[in-house]
Amino acid sequence: MQYLTIKNAIAEQIESGMLEPGHKLPSERVLAEAFSTTRITLREALNYLALSGKVYKEERRGWFVSKEALLFNPIQELDLLKVCKEYNRSYATEHIDSKRILAPKMVAERLGLPPFSYVLMFSRLIVIEGRKVAVQYQYLPEALFPSLAKMDGDIDVVSILKEQYFSDYQNISVKIGVLPATEVESGLLNISSGSMLMNINQSAINNNKEGYLLQVVCCCHDALKIEIE
Repeated sequence: MQYLTIKNAIAEQIESGMLEPGHKLPSERVLAEAFSTTRITLREALNYLALSGKVYKEERRGWFVSKEALLFNPIQELDLLKVCKEYNRSYATEHIDSKRILAPKMVAERLGLPPFSYVLMFSRLIVIEGRKVAVQYQYLPEALFPSLAKMDGDIDVVSILKEQYFSDYQNISVKIGVLPATEVESGLLNISSGSMLMNINQSAINNNKEGYLLQVVCCCHDALKIEIE
């Protein structure tokens, strides 16, 4: 099939180093002409490469060669930015929202909260080496952390918890899946509506068997490589 020939040709250039990580590919029109094919067939090849994590697409910008994925062990680590530091990858965060909300069903179940419990929700955008790669949501039971309710802006929840409340993470329960991006997430990450994102759901439990943090990271799948040991 022609799309496989195109996919292999582009993959070979990536693997050989001719196309370096972060490199912007020529437009779909130019690539279709170069391979003497239709744009439909070309997109099949590019989508196949995207599924394998070799390339990614940004709306209104085009296709890019993916950078090496960060190894992330969600059972041992909550702080994705700490992993960026370990790999010497530049990063930034952008505050999205912080508010007090009635715990949604999923949050209440993961944290073991009774009905009508309130949680503090903090959300932010994570940018790695200039690319918007993930939207992070953090939920904390208000009853355990009333002082945090007064905080606003892009705060480092994990660092605050470690410094002020716990010496380590005690126990982390993890669920990993794939879910379609919400309209908000699509806009924040500059991806097409309904694109699939890796969903990393971590709930942390203290020695009293109380759920004290639920962290949900909705991430472009080529940006992280999950490694559980």
